[in-house]
Amino acid sequence: MAVSRETIESAFNQRATTYDHNSWHVRYAERLVELAAPTAGMRILDAATGTGLAAIAAARAAGPTAHVLGVDIAEGMLDRARQSVTSLGLANIDLIKSDAAALPDLDTGSFDLVLCSAGLLYLPIRTALREWRRLLKPGALVAFSTIREGFPAAARLFREHARHYGLALTDPATPLGTPSRCRQQLHDAGFIPTEVVTETIRFSRTDLEYAWQAHVHGAYHDAIAALSAAQVATFRDEYTSTLADLLNTNEDDVLIAEVTYAFGRAGRHETDAQRRPQLTEPER
Repeated sequence: MAVSRETIESAFNQRATTYDHNSWHVRYAERLVELAAPTAGMRILDAATGTGLAAIAAARAAGPTAHVLGVDIAEGMLDRARQSVTSLGLANIDLIKSDAAALPDLDTGSFDLVLCSAGLLYLPIRTALREWRRLLKPGALVAFSTIREGFPAAARLFREHARHYGLALTDPATPLGTPSRCRQQLHDAGFIPTEVVTETIRFSRTDLEYAWQAHVHGAYHDAIAALSAAQVATFRDEYTSTLADLLNTNEDDVLIAEVTYAFGRAGRHETDAQRRPQLTEPER
């Protein structure tokens, strides 16, 4: 499902004030950083930083001699990130408003680590990965996280209910929804896949109180906007009621989701000559 940059920016501006209320967002970002294991002195890019969860975790892990740059297109999310950075007294994080998949003002080979916690769900995957490969030093690491295809259950339920209103919604996790797809996307973007870690994460009941908002102000925003106000109200009532029933009858199936953390090493940067097609001599 192609979602415009403007839609994503607007959607996350609307979610900014409650995004950190989802405890799993925090744990998810911190686990990615833990697995990536940043070290002292690193220059780190946190792509699609949102409210700065991974950037903050990386800045703490790598210490004051490291530098973290967080980029995001949603000013509302960045405002929340700035508040957190200031309150924590972290002097080694900068935050800028920019498209995480296109950063022409940043120098080639200028980063030791690129992180992206859940952001590739909303980015052009190959374009973003190729841009991050350009920004990384040869041999440096890219680390991203994604939800496994078909998870979480609350999102699957949302898509099922949407069909009652004539909406055929696709799973945004599909392109990176299996370990093999993660490896293939890394390979196609010029990385050497090194590790794919699959784990489960458990939502809290409080997290699911924000499920409707996350779907309506996310990848499905444009589709829901096509419904009438009455349809949206009925859809919301039916969805939240069914979700509550499932929580009461089969809590584990609803609260547990499979997630993936994928890692790849950047190869050497191509020269302009290497990028040009090689001409062969004509047969004699």
